[in-house]
Amino acid sequence: MSNILLVGLGGVFGAILRYEISRHIKENREFIVPIETFVINVLGAFLLNVLSNPKIVHFFDNDVRLFIMTGFIGAFTTYSTFSHETIYLLRQKHYVHAFLYSASTVIVGLIGAYLGYYIGNLF
Repeated sequence: MSNILLVGLGGVFGAILRYEISRHIKENREFIVPIETFVINVLGAFLLNVLSNPKIVHFFDNDVRLFIMTGFIGAFTTYSTFSHETIYLLRQKHYVHAFLYSASTVIVGLIGAYLGYYIGNLF
């Protein structure tokens, strides 16, 4: 199967899941901060680092890695939405929220990535 097709197909599923999680959280939240993107990006950082851990990644052939890591997780997570939402908060003069959102996304995302790598190491 073509690499481009594998990445694209994985991306379709990742984008759909991101949309559904985002929609569900938006319908059930009362926060100024866009918590849905935060959750999605931290989860994606965690999953990518579990799966790319040297003790785990060798179980997957290149096709599976392209489908899951590049396609699915690449489309599931979203730096551009995170950036857009931060700018939106700044434009709305929610300066503290913008700072807390951007700082916590980076810090908790890195913690999630580390935990994913650590958990991957347990296998």
